[in-house]
Amino acid sequence: MKYLGIAKKEAGQIIIDTAGKLGEGDYEVIEIGEDILLIPAPLDRRRLAYIEKLADISIDEHRQTLERLAK
Repeated sequence: MKYLGIAKKEAGQIIIDTAGKLGEGDYEVIEIGEDILLIPAPLDRRRLAYIEKLADISIDEHRQTLERLAK
C-alpha cells in the first residue's frame, strides 16, 4: 500500500492533494462504505467485483475480531 495524500469532498466533488504522487492517466473513483478507492481507468468490472469481495471479507473479519474482544 502506498500513501498518496489527502482527499476532500467539496460540493459533491472529490479533491485530491497528492503532491505529485499519483501516476499519470485517468482514474475511476469508487466508494465502498466510507472508503474511497482510485482505480486506473478504464474500470475492469471483474477487478471491481474482486475488490468488493476483499472489502466484504475484511469487514467480516474485523467484525469477528471485535466480537471476540468483547467477550
